[in-house]
Order: sequence, then structure tokens, then C-alpha cells
Amino acid sequence: MQNKVAQIFEFMKVLDKVCLVKRATLLSDGTPETDSSHTFKLAFWMMLIYPYLKHKYDYTKLLELALVHDIAEAETGDCPKSVQYAHPEIKQIKKEQELSAMQKYRDILPPETGKRIFELWSEYEERKTPESRLVAALDKVDANLQANFHHDGDVRYWLDCEDGEQYRRINTEKKQIVADLDESFIEELESGTIKLSQENMNRWPDKF
Repeated sequence: MQNKVAQIFEFMKVLDKVCLVKRATLLSDGTPETDSSHTFKLAFWMMLIYPYLKHKYDYTKLLELALVHDIAEAETGDCPKSVQYAHPEIKQIKKEQELSAMQKYRDILPPETGKRIFELWSEYEERKTPESRLVAALDKVDANLQANFHHDGDVRYWLDCEDGEQYRRINTEKKQIVADLDESFIEELESGTIKLSQENMNRWPDKF
């Protein structure tokens, strides 16, 4: 029992590092969003949208996938989607590094728990189950919505981000993963974030 306690304590150090990982997206006061704040919101997304879904999903699985989806970044750090889209080779390197990190985390924990967390993360990465695809779609919706909260919608900071044009495009285009879900409520959420992005860009016509 003492060994399991020590293993869990060691894994909690990993989660502490997740809380320190900064993302390109800014919070309303201009400070960088962190992986932990993003994960917190993504878990709440599951609660907020679940009553309006057309298809049946495993609710517990949705929450679990939301919790584990970014924990590899405690080891690798975050890499903005705009950079990954513009540089596929960086995206591939990130995938390899994250797999290595998750294998390390799996071995830190007691076998049954480590196996469970590794399998959940792998499920999310593979996007083969309805739950993993839904969480991945909401992950994009959340990122796009959060990008509009900085200083009451001042999205000029997009232009300063690495591969800023890609960042702008990501926030104004529909995603195939959302369309494939066949969930009208998620499509409405996506359309709402796109409309908000366009409205906020229109506030600075000399910049966009």
C-alpha cells in the first residue's frame, strides 16, 4: 500500500507540471492560458453539452478523456495548432515525444491505474470511438472560443503568434471533425465561435 501511495504522489508531480504549461491562447486579463485551465473547461464542456446531444455517449468516458487528453504536455510542453498545421514535421515529432511521455507516466503508476490512463490517452489520440471524437471536437471549439476572450475580444494578438495567419484561419473555418459527429448542437457551437471571431476581427479592419 505504501508503494502505491508513493507512486500516486509521483504522478501528482506530473500533474503539477501540467498546471505550469502555458498555451498560446490568452485569458481575459492577458495572461497565458494553461493546460490545466483548458482541461478544467473542457471537462465542463462535457457537462454543459451532454443534455443536447443526439447520439448516446459514455458520460464518464467523456470526462476521463477530457482529463487525460493533454497530460503528456507536462513533459513536452504545448505546441500551438497553428504551428503544427504549418509544419507537419513538428507535429510528427510532438506525437512521438508525447507517446514516450505517456509510456513513462504509465510506468510511474500502479499497473492497473497506469494502464487505464495510457489506454484513455491512446483512445483520444486515435479518434476511433464516438467519445474520443466528441472530446476532440470540443477541444477545438474551446480553443477557438477562448481565443476571443482576451481583453473583451481584442484578437489582434493573433497576429503576433507564431504562424499567426494559420492561427487566424483556424479560428474562422469549420472543422471536419465537427461535421463528422453529426451533432447539430456542436455545429451550432462551432458556428457561434466563428461568428464571434469574425466580429472581433472586424473591430480592427486595419489589421485584418
